[in-house]
Amino acid sequence: MRSVTLDGAHPRAGWLARRLRLAVSAIALAFVLGAPRVRALDLDATDGINTETIASRERQTEWDPARRQGVQSVKETDRAFGKPDGIRSGNYLIFPEAGAAVVFDDNIFSHDIDKVSDVRSELTGGVKMQSQLPRHVLDFSLDGKVVNYLENSEQDYANVRARLDGALHFDHAHTLSASVMSAIEHEERNDPSVPLSRQAVTAEGPIQVFHNRAAVGITRDVGRLYGTVAATVESWDFSDVAAIDGRPLDQDARDLVRASSMVKFGYHFSPGYQFVGKLRAYGDENRGNLQLDGDAFGYEAMAGLAFETNPLLRWRILGGYGVRDYEQSGIASLATTLLEADVQWLPTQRLTIYATLARQIVESADIAASGVVQSAARIRAEYEIYHNLILTGGVELREDEFSGVDRSDTIYAARAGLEYLYTKNWLFTFGYEHQVRDSSIDSLDMHRNRFMFGAKLRF
Repeated sequence: MRSVTLDGAHPRAGWLARRLRLAVSAIALAFVLGAPRVRALDLDATDGINTETIASRERQTEWDPARRQGVQSVKETDRAFGKPDGIRSGNYLIFPEAGAAVVFDDNIFSHDIDKVSDVRSELTGGVKMQSQLPRHVLDFSLDGKVVNYLENSEQDYANVRARLDGALHFDHAHTLSASVMSAIEHEERNDPSVPLSRQAVTAEGPIQVFHNRAAVGITRDVGRLYGTVAATVESWDFSDVAAIDGRPLDQDARDLVRASSMVKFGYHFSPGYQFVGKLRAYGDENRGNLQLDGDAFGYEAMAGLAFETNPLLRWRILGGYGVRDYEQSGIASLATTLLEADVQWLPTQRLTIYATLARQIVESADIAASGVVQSAARIRAEYEIYHNLILTGGVELREDEFSGVDRSDTIYAARAGLEYLYTKNWLFTFGYEHQVRDSSIDSLDMHRNRFMFGAKLRF
């Protein structure tokens, strides 16, 4: 608990004043700009809201050269034969599912010192009620996951999540959308957000997090000009946990409330050629402690072009600037250029190749750092071996530069997967991942291999 202020005011009063200021700032940003993850400002994210209008749905057929010519990537190919039909109930289709997976991980704690391997099982289940209303959308879903380790049972946990998504298409050009989500999640010891620095005390097992989010937005998309304005409030409440040595770890200082706003806009110059712009702003209210307070404001803006050299080669190139400003004087502010360059190539009907170059600001995995400037290059391919058998593979090279501390990480990763649509009801998946972290701090170096097999029953 924070100490009483010098003028004698109760510390709760200061906390409430800052919470009120955060709320006012969020409302102002929503009017000026128009939403988010605790880890990074995802400029493409819509936080669950529906940004499709009746007019935009019609324009896709008329203005997209690839759609007019029937060009589809592997993931866009219609595979209705391998998807469940659902259970009809009035204006809803109900999709229940249950799944199981087995994962062998040769480094479950993501560091090479005292490397530990184990096998874990993952049981998943859920139900989605998908609306079939004539014009509007009101969907519900409930899902969960239970994870159990064969030998390290202290790492077991169970997640559950409930979500509601709605969209009101109140005329041809406009859509009013909302999304509400509430979940009990767990932060694993190998999660990138868990503090890895030498100053942090490691938790014995996963940390329970109460995660809630509410988002609302409005989209106008008709003709050549389109745009979305949205606002989101999201919170993370961390539960206390025991340390490896048995001592209690108070996680209250990590509790966070984030209010954010987003605006996305664009202009279609011609079929297959458009200008794209997006802005995000947020304010963080971090509970903190006597030593560290993570209250911050952030802004990111990007603009560029999305176009098609031809229907088989699609590009998107955006550049911009990002700022993360912390209120506590001891935490360094962060400002950097941003980049997002994507290309999608369809060399054959059965093969799609994706390449990405990106530079972004993400949350720090180091408790002493104010943020991370992350630069990454990725290549991924999807190949249709058969109409119901899809092979995927990819490689990634990433550089994480930590702000405020002397640390940098280079991450190499290679992934491969196989998806087998056995029937409408049965889906089988196979996967492999190899990951290497080469850190300027030797104790954080990591080599890791994961092998996965899963099955899912869908109705």
